[in-house]
Amino acid sequence: MSELASRWSVLGTQLPNRLQAQATTKENPSSIESTYQSTLYPALAVAFSRLAPKELAQCRAVCTLWREAASSTEVRRAAFMKHWRLAGLVGSARNPTILDTAALGQFVRRHVVCRGDTLTGLAVRHGCEVTTIMRLNNLISYHSLHSRENVFLPVASASELAGGHVLFHYCRIACRELLVLLNDAEAQTARAAIIDAEGRGIVGGSGLRKVEEEALKGKLVALLCRSRQLDQATARFYLAETGWCLKKALALYEQDLQWECRSPGGRRRRRAPLQPLQD
Repeated sequence: MSELASRWSVLGTQLPNRLQAQATTKENPSSIESTYQSTLYPALAVAFSRLAPKELAQCRAVCTLWREAASSTEVRRAAFMKHWRLAGLVGSARNPTILDTAALGQFVRRHVVCRGDTLTGLAVRHGCEVTTIMRLNNLISYHSLHSRENVFLPVASASELAGGHVLFHYCRIACRELLVLLNDAEAQTARAAIIDAEGRGIVGGSGLRKVEEEALKGKLVALLCRSRQLDQATARFYLAETGWCLKKALALYEQDLQWECRSPGGRRRRRAPLQPLQD
């Protein structure tokens, strides 16, 4: 707190002389306090934005005015960027406390899964453990990697964050909020996508949930296609018949496959896509 006290003493010498003149007059005390706070609050916000997140927590325990200034979103975002040496932030955090408690393990990179990717190869390439990748992406097996369109890989050191942009992303598969590291081009694209989504009115409402549901259905279709070597139409049919429950869809498919094997002339697995009955 010694550094904070020295900064505050410097800040106190820069307050307008008008406040000192008002303090010596016989004005209403409430008006003097209001004027003092309205002038002091912006100065506090500028000073607090240069502190580390841990120092902000100490400032909130001083008084009400300090707590209000240190708890504002703008101050916390500025302190977060300065602490991690970031160039910018994209979006807003689902849980604002992540700005104060973020650790290096919450910073990740997004990797698009290719056909030849393996968990071992990704771990060797990016210098991390296989178990770390599986835990970070909630993968239950090695082959489940290819059921994802992209996975998140941990950032190795804090030096990789310098000059980068961070996107606040809540991963519903892993049930945690992640800080995705982006370059300048990716950050510009992400900001444009957020602005476009806000313009179409799908952010934070039922439209957003609908988009997420469609994305989840697409992942379930891809997983069923890979696990049973089915085409998308057949996989979508079984999932739709079972209320988009992957376990029930697998059981229904195995039941149909056994029936085909027992039926005369039905020992070959059906390759043509199934079509729902028309009324």
